[in-house]
Amino acid sequence: MRTVLLGLVAPFVLAAQASRGDYSFSGTVVNSVTGAPVKGVRVTLMELPKVDPATGMPANGQEPVIRAADTGPGGGYLIAGLPAGRYAVNAQKPGFAEYSPMIPVQWLDSFTLSTSVSGHTIRLMPLGVIQGKLADQHGDPLGGVSVALFADEIVDGARHARGAGTAVTDDCGQFRIWDLAPGKYFVKAMGRAGGTSMYVGDGAVRYDSWEGFRPVYLGGTRDMDSATPVAVAAGSEVRADFTLTVEPVFKIRGAVGNFAANEKVSFKLLEGDPTVADSRVSLDSTTGKFEIDGVPSGQYTLRATQGRRARGETAVTVKGGDVNGVPVALAPPMTVTVLERLIGPSPEKPANPANGAAGEDAAAPEGWCAVTLAPPGPVVDDELRSSGPTEGGGIAISEAFAGQYQVHLHCGGQYIVSAVSGNSDLLSNPVLTVQPGVPPPPIEIGMKPGGGQLLGKLAVPGGHQGAGVLLVPAFPASTGPMVSDFFSASESADAPAAWFSNLAPGDYLAYAFSDIRSVQYRNPASLNALAGGTSVRIEDGKTTEIVLREPVK
Repeated sequence: MRTVLLGLVAPFVLAAQASRGDYSFSGTVVNSVTGAPVKGVRVTLMELPKVDPATGMPANGQEPVIRAADTGPGGGYLIAGLPAGRYAVNAQKPGFAEYSPMIPVQWLDSFTLSTSVSGHTIRLMPLGVIQGKLADQHGDPLGGVSVALFADEIVDGARHARGAGTAVTDDCGQFRIWDLAPGKYFVKAMGRAGGTSMYVGDGAVRYDSWEGFRPVYLGGTRDMDSATPVAVAAGSEVRADFTLTVEPVFKIRGAVGNFAANEKVSFKLLEGDPTVADSRVSLDSTTGKFEIDGVPSGQYTLRATQGRRARGETAVTVKGGDVNGVPVALAPPMTVTVLERLIGPSPEKPANPANGAAGEDAAAPEGWCAVTLAPPGPVVDDELRSSGPTEGGGIAISEAFAGQYQVHLHCGGQYIVSAVSGNSDLLSNPVLTVQPGVPPPPIEIGMKPGGGQLLGKLAVPGGHQGAGVLLVPAFPASTGPMVSDFFSASESADAPAAWFSNLAPGDYLAYAFSDIRSVQYRNPASLNALAGGTSVRIEDGKTTEIVLREPVK
């Protein structure tokens, strides 16, 4: 965000200087938690473009006025020489969350300047810190260890481990990760820092580790599902001290096949949890020979990846000694094609209470379908693979490496009656296996226009921001659970409701939640634990209404 602001300011410096006016804007910046004044904050005013009433778009040729000032020791700022107009306010300082987003239509603090303004208070939220110490079972500090933070998010009903920061412990075993937004984080000791060191000929980096540890989360757990998150409040400093069990470690030696010479290869040793760091490896950049350092005894999946070019995996068992002669054959990612076909005519369209349209004149998008492939377990950053258009007018999922994926289907304007890939029925068992170097059979989706509609009204009136409905099919051959936010079904905002369209006919259970985006509806254990749902039967071409109780928190 900061880079964007500077890029916007530079082209308009001369224009801003030439557009001086008679008004001023002044006030104070304070810490939103303590209320104390904050010095050294860059406060920026940007004139919002005038809108052409004929087009509803910003008027052409307008050079925006941009002014900036830094707060002094008392947190005060003054921006003078402003012409009349509508402005947005932005404030930034390292260690604090940015005061407002940069997209003009989303500025949180905008106003019309027709006279000078004084006493405007800007409250900056301080960011948090996680710090701690890593020591072994004897109390000795562990230096040179990579520590990573993961923010636990729910993306399309599944857990998503988004990387939120890294650090390396110093000689005293201390680490510190700062500038953290309020939220919950998982802290993990990943392994010895180093990654892949490439060499040619006799220039190998030789590690000589004889003891090490297994990657663990704070508290000693090996996987994210059983780990305890660390809660960071605004401006807080949280301790996260580890005691790691050090044990003898060994080496894995082998060679990578089918790799591009002189391009980096990353190596990971997986034991089920995907949130692991690159192993510390020496790699001959011409022959592909490698040596992985610091591996405790255990059973691993060794994954070697060369960017988005190629990947290979092999099983390795380390049992009290070095392992030699391990081959890893890289294979390029595959493209999964998706074929769609419509079955039967469209029934009459029912009314949509969200936009007031009805019948065949209702504003409805043309039929569409999207497919997402998600690896099992918590998804790490960019591992989700989604479909996009192809030159032939179909859709495809590119760069799908070998492995098993959960198939998530999302369609609009119609409902799915079949989804197969070769001999696999993806409605009954939504799992797709991609073999190394072998294009998988296309995903063939059969869709029927129309479907049923559901209007779920909430019995409790009033605002319910973030609340919504989870709709779970009671029949196995389906695209799975789906969610909808509550919207206001009337101008009085006293009748929150959720709307589902193009539903496959059949029986469903509906659940209201106060925070619908945190529901892990792709997790079978979470679904099995649900109780108290409202039963509803959906019929093709009809709208069904139900009343739901107060959302579950």
